[in-house]
Amino acid sequence: MRFIFSVLAVLASGSALVAAVPADLVKRAELRAFDVSQAQAPYNPNFWRCAATAGYGKAIIRGYQQACGSGGQVDPNFVPAYQAAKAAGFAKVDGYMFPCTGTQSQRACKSPQTQLNEFLNTIKANNVIVDMLWFDIEPTSGVCNAWNLSKDANLALAKQWIGILRASGLKWGIYANGNQWTAMFPSRSSQVAPDLPLWAVQFDRKPGVSTVTTFMGGWTKAFAKQYYLDTSTPECGGSVDLDSFTS
Repeated sequence: MRFIFSVLAVLASGSALVAAVPADLVKRAELRAFDVSQAQAPYNPNFWRCAATAGYGKAIIRGYQQACGSGGQVDPNFVPAYQAAKAAGFAKVDGYMFPCTGTQSQRACKSPQTQLNEFLNTIKANNVIVDMLWFDIEPTSGVCNAWNLSKDANLALAKQWIGILRASGLKWGIYANGNQWTAMFPSRSSQVAPDLPLWAVQFDRKPGVSTVTTFMGGWTKAFAKQYYLDTSTPECGGSVDLDSFTS
């Protein structure tokens, strides 16, 4: 009750309402989001239209894939998915790059610069407008063998990638799982780009960026959280991962 009277007093004096609200009550609303790495039409032909009206504020679409045996390639679903998301009404769309970084059994990875050029040329040629681009750092096994060099070599390669991403002049963030860090790099504290936003993977099925606790590489806070992998949206089906994003 005391708080209500203080608000009324501020209104009566003509001061801004925000002056009466305690700072800890003024919080930025997080966005419900999902990321996709495959076409959604086989699961639900109306997926994008449904998702746009179901309260999801952002979609993140894989734009480049490690393409086992090809050395890396633009994801053929990237542009169609982007166009479908925008046509359905999504105002916020991000793209992510899952590059070729290991010793593929059938063909060597294209150079980092070649892979990035392929991705960015596709973005430019198709007038793709995204809020941010994300660089996916995660190990894989089998044919692709992502980040399967020595730990020191992996760290050097990651820093090489970060250098060319920065040189692109675009907004980049890093997607990674703190619990996978030491499998790739010398230690959990090994840094590649702690100044860039972190999209943290923490598969606990709990939404909320503030719930991230698995940090590494110099990061102490996250910009986004992937909290549910290989699932579907409860409202629209599909094949997605579920996320929370700051913006």
